[in-house]
Amino acid sequence: MARQKLTIVVTCTDRKSTAPFDDLMVRSLPTATVSERVDAWVGRLKDAQSTTRLLDLYKGESWTQAKQLAVTAQRTGFDPEVFVASAGLGLRSVTDFGPSYAATFARGHEDSVVTGAADSRVWWKRLPHVEAPSNDHPSIWVLSESYALAMQDDLQPLNPSVSLVFGGASGTPAESRIRSDRNLRAALGGTMTSLNTRMANRWLELADGRLPTSAVVRQDWAKWAQHAQQSEHYDRRSLPDTSIRQLVEKMLGVHPKLSKTTALRNLRASGIACEQRRFSGLFEEARKA
Repeated sequence: MARQKLTIVVTCTDRKSTAPFDDLMVRSLPTATVSERVDAWVGRLKDAQSTTRLLDLYKGESWTQAKQLAVTAQRTGFDPEVFVASAGLGLRSVTDFGPSYAATFARGHEDSVVTGAADSRVWWKRLPHVEAPSNDHPSIWVLSESYALAMQDDLQPLNPSVSLVFGGASGTPAESRIRSDRNLRAALGGTMTSLNTRMANRWLELADGRLPTSAVVRQDWAKWAQHAQQSEHYDRRSLPDTSIRQLVEKMLGVHPKLSKTTALRNLRASGIACEQRRFSGLFEEARKA
């Protein structure tokens, strides 16, 4: 019996297996309108050598979980086709080859492509994309808020009877959206950055080959989530940007190759609160200081 096709769309990660090319770092683009910048970017992409299969280009916990999602789909009876949504490359199959690059929709990063949701949609539309996944068979989209805002026009036509969006944003169709639930992190493990993907993995496990959007699977999820939820409480103090940059500089002084993820974990473990996007920008500033 032929397996049911399942489209999986996940987002890229900022960690790469090879260093980005100098001219494929958004920070190197000239100051201009978003349309002019993305057109210049696309021109650079055309001239770049596509050296690495996208499945092997990305690294980190989130990407490990993205690959596990395909494994779970295969194990539970589906025939998965995986796409990656990239602020640098557009929507691509993970079997495609591409160049290493540095581009993100997350704000506060030196390689952020835009500063607002409207500009992010402009940037996304002008990137080169493969043909959009078919809306005729089941699909699972795992998107952070920033990517869901950029891809809003792609999400609006989704058929809620066969499509689910884990994470998403305010403009994501409510009928398809499964909101992030940080109270499930204790049960699912991992960091907040991989929570949406871990939720999708667990959802597929509970579906066990059944149509993921079916009412019975939604009921099974609701029952599991009700018992798995565990409130997370933090008693952390807030510090101004200058103080956090100084702390990061001290960390890097001791461990020059300290990763951003580890630095944020250490900061929070010391009782200091800092939102991930804010920290990303401060970390880059401290590293350049």
